[in-house]
Order: sequence, then structure tokens, then C-alpha cells
Amino acid sequence: RKGLSTSHLAYLSTVDVDDNSSHLSLMRFTYLKDEEDGEVVVLSTQRATKKFDLLQRQNGVALLVHDFPQFGDGSDGVSSITLNGKAQILPPGAKAERYRKAHLAHNPEYPQFIEGPDIAILLIIVTSARICNINDQVTKWSIGGK
Repeated sequence: RKGLSTSHLAYLSTVDVDDNSSHLSLMRFTYLKDEEDGEVVVLSTQRATKKFDLLQRQNGVALLVHDFPQFGDGSDGVSSITLNGKAQILPPGAKAERYRKAHLAHNPEYPQFIEGPDIAILLIIVTSARICNINDQVTKWSIGGK
């Protein structure tokens, strides 16, 4: 889980049932262990986007996170993680603002994607994961242990 807590970017895949297709978005994310919600991923998005529209109709998502070294930057990451789960669009209120604050603290250089009246906070409840290391060895995890 080190890669999840230290990484900042993920690819979010949503389903477009009308076009029998999918939609992919590059997202800033924050991985948290919350007392109330457990292990979650926090995202934010403008409400006037295709992804927000799609999530209102179908909440199943996949997130791809990787911590591969970037151009010889000395980092030692060597895995990719695919998370599957359900997205919740948090209603305005204390819970959304608590997650917004944590998301901004993890991504302080990108407030334009996190703060604002038309920016929704999304909470991804992870149900399964696949972790692939640099040797193409895959570890699977799911809530039910299957």
C-alpha cells in the first residue's frame, strides 16, 4: 500500500452505457484509511464533466495507479495497482469537506481541481485489487477474499 499512499495520479475508468463504451480520465487522488469508511480513495471532479454524468448513472469504476520510476528520478517504485470499486458522489456537507481537506493536503499544488463551488468530492470504496510487480507477478485481493 506504500504505492497508494505516496502516489498522486491515477487513471479512472468509468462506463458509458449509452455508447457501450468506457471513458478514461487522468485524476489526482488521495488514498486514506478512514475510521468511518475504512480504506478509500478520494477524487474530485467538476460537476460539468462527462465522468460526473457517467458516475451519476453507473458507479462501478476501475483505477490504475503505478509508481514506476520517472525518467531516472531515483524512485524505487516497481508496481502497478488496479483497484475496482464503487464511486460515491458525496453530498455537500461536513463529510465532503473533511475529505476535500485531506485531498488538498495530499495534492497542495493543484487546488484548481479540488476547491470550488462546482467541484464534487468522490469517494471510491475499493472492493478488489490486482497488484502487478516489475516481474509480471500478480497478487489479487478482494473484500470477500476471493
